[in-house]
Amino acid sequence: MTLSAAFRRFAFAFGTTFGFLYVVALAKDLALFTVFPSLGIVLAGTHHSRDVADPAMGFLAPAMYWYGWAATAALGALIAALVAASLPGRSVRNFWSGWVWVIPIFSMIACVYLTLPWFRL
Repeated sequence: MTLSAAFRRFAFAFGTTFGFLYVVALAKDLALFTVFPSLGIVLAGTHHSRDVADPAMGFLAPAMYWYGWAATAALGALIAALVAASLPGRSVRNFWSGWVWVIPIFSMIACVYLTLPWFRL
């Protein structure tokens, strides 16, 4: 099975851009939406469950940001991948193919580093 060059550019651009944008979304707390699974509520944007009147609210209604971070990164990566797929093949020849492996590895290391405070390590 052969893949078209445009599809290959789309896939490589999506994969590398998603890894980079996920780290940015995690570091800057940029979620497209926040899920409160115990309440069955989904809110647009990043919402923290801390309440000034009742600090225990964060325990009673924990928020899940992962879905929002992943959606933010996927939307940005989709836009970048569509742009890359629409470019002519000669314009991306100078792109080093090693970025397809290097960026996800550094993204995983960055995600581990950014989540260490949650585990108190």
